[in-house]
Amino acid sequence: MDKQVIHFTSEVIPNVEIVENAMPLNVLALSDLLKNNEIQALNQHPKSELKSFFKHFNKLKTAGGLVYHPKSQTYLWMKRLGYWDLPKGKIEAGESSKEAAIREIREECGLTGELHLKHRICSTYHVYEFKNKSILKKNNWYFLEYDGDLNTIPQKEEQITEVRWLDRLAMQDCLKNTYPSIMEVIQHAFES
Repeated sequence: MDKQVIHFTSEVIPNVEIVENAMPLNVLALSDLLKNNEIQALNQHPKSELKSFFKHFNKLKTAGGLVYHPKSQTYLWMKRLGYWDLPKGKIEAGESSKEAAIREIREECGLTGELHLKHRICSTYHVYEFKNKSILKKNNWYFLEYDGDLNTIPQKEEQITEVRWLDRLAMQDCLKNTYPSIMEVIQHAFES
């Protein structure tokens, strides 16, 4: 799966196509812009350009995590829609990002033991089209430790077909069939 990137920058990045107008109003226009997978939008004020770019997108915030089981030295993975993924879901009204991460991990994977949130890993962003609306999804990712048995129950209504505990070596196979944002989370998780 290719990673498509728009750089909002005030400095030219060598060998990356410059686009004059990076202001599509929807994901379909964005897909046309990203035919080369990587472009740059030059502006003296890149942060304000980025805000302006996404003002027409509906925002959705989610939270989830990479869960480690110290006793077995394994990590929690799930398969959804044919891809390996990490558990995450929408942050509900009145709920913190950390609370949502723990709740979603429990719900999607059927965990019953104690989850201990250790630290924030990173945030990832991606866009998609849903019911003719362009969505900007911000995913907040955490590193958690799990103290409990390894029994899992995939949440079928969320199209999760499989949940597994995998060691670091076995995780490499998952990374061959996952989303670019998940690869980014794993990279950040193991940098420190």
